Amino acid sequence: MLSQQSLTEMLSALGRGGENARDLAESEAYSLFADMLDGRIPALELGAVLASLRWKNESADELAGFARALNERVPVIELPQHRPRMVVIPSYARASKAPNLMPLLALMLTRLEVPVLVHGLTAGTGTRPGSLDVLARLGSAPCASLSDAQTTLNSGRCAVVPTELLNPSLDSLIRLRDRMGNHNTAHLVAKLLDPAPMRSLRVICVADAQLLSRLHDMFLDTPERALLMRAPDDDSFADPMRRPRIQLFEHLSARTLFEAETGALPLTNPLPPADDIDGTADCIREMLDGHRAIPQPVLNQLAACLFGSGSARDLTHAKATVSLGLAHAAH
Repeated sequence: MLSQQSLTEMLSALGRGGENARDLAESEAYSLFADMLDGRIPALELGAVLASLRWKNESADELAGFARALNERVPVIELPQHRPRMVVIPSYARASKAPNLMPLLALMLTRLEVPVLVHGLTAGTGTRPGSLDVLARLGSAPCASLSDAQTTLNSGRCAVVPTELLNPSLDSLIRLRDRMGNHNTAHLVAKLLDPAPMRSLRVICVADAQLLSRLHDMFLDTPERALLMRAPDDDSFADPMRRPRIQLFEHLSARTLFEAETGALPLTNPLPPADDIDGTADCIREMLDGHRAIPQPVLNQLAACLFGSGSARDLTHAKATVSLGLAHAAH
């Protein structure tokens, strides 16, 4: 627990703005976010911390400390030993440039017998429809409890878990964006949530190139496994028009699974508008049924998830599984 003096010193360091602000050490960031989650930061100081971090931008060490504090406060989801790693997909953004195809990725993975947990905010004040709403229209409604989530995973279905079930304080911090007018650090740290330590593959997608670089540095200092890529809408699916660079992190090292494409790919059929939730659900349903072509970048992301989860022995096997497995599932 931080003393008032320590908190004041941190605020002074963070609040100097621009290049004058001092980055917190990993241990300092851990203590700060632990107190934020445990409700020990007064409202005035909490707002100042969140505003200062947004102005300064979180360093790799700060992100690592925040993530460690969060994941110590997230319940562990158990997986049978014979199952592949659970693919953990955060969903905290709203598609604006392309329809949200993250539900397509999640449901394709479950068809290929990979455990999938999607977490995000349920509807609330100021919350616009997003990927959780698309998943609900496709038959994957949010779980009502953690035991419901465990049962859903054990049955081979995609578990859609509201943030408030995993950590109510994180949910509250993220929803402060409605009062503060901007996303805050909690929105980013939520992407690093891990309910199955050392048994998961986290899929991390961000829009900002500088943030991507800081996350790259952070994951090089952790033994846990994650996929990292840039996504135009900040949600967890590859740009359907142009594949991003997709990297796999594990054992303190990075491996590029797919290089970024430089030109836009032609789409066989036009995609629905980004804000058309029903149209997006219908489009995904047609793709899953084999009546509409799936964008190649999303198939590449699927192959990366298969390999990263351990469901495929190598990337070549993963690509073949995508081609053969989905064709079989569609029929």
